[in-house]
Amino acid sequence: MTEVDYDAEAQPQRDGKDALEWALIARIGQGDHAAFSELYKAYFQYLFRFIFKTTRRLDLVEDVINEVMMAVWQQAAQVVPRSRASTWILGIAHYKALQSAAKAGVVRSVNEEIDAPENEVQGAPDSSLEANQLFARALKHLPPEQCAVLELVYHHELHYSEIAVILAVPENTVKTRVFHARRKLRELWPSLIGHPQAELN
Repeated sequence: MTEVDYDAEAQPQRDGKDALEWALIARIGQGDHAAFSELYKAYFQYLFRFIFKTTRRLDLVEDVINEVMMAVWQQAAQVVPRSRASTWILGIAHYKALQSAAKAGVVRSVNEEIDAPENEVQGAPDSSLEANQLFARALKHLPPEQCAVLELVYHHELHYSEIAVILAVPENTVKTRVFHARRKLRELWPSLIGHPQAELN
């Protein structure tokens, strides 16, 4: 697996925000420290959430963010914008997070319980705070690969093709993980909300 790996067919239409981010990356490739600082600030919380959801280790997150942004700095002059800038950066983040977790000996079981910070529980399909918190609790019961795809689908609102690029897996694998994750959440939802007949739609 490489840190920069694209599917030429997975190319979403460029929007204004994405064009601006690629412009910043182009400036970074020319050694522009101000552009690097701007991109770092724009992506800090975005990366913080994704890396924490992947590693479940707060002590690893900031170091991984720094590694990601260093890779962005080093690769900015060579990268070809074949995807969204966020897809490229999250692909690096996924790779670096897995590396860091492996070095730290992070192994998570399906039923491992981990206390996440309250400000890191956003991104459920329902926008209410209570539903977000329940959704975050449910995610703790999923294996990492399923948790990652739901995070990318619901919080980052990415297409399956983009997620496949980020995770370096076939698009059908992404669809399968989403299917099994949602089925598991439907099983868990009634016990979380206290209504035996309730389901997660």
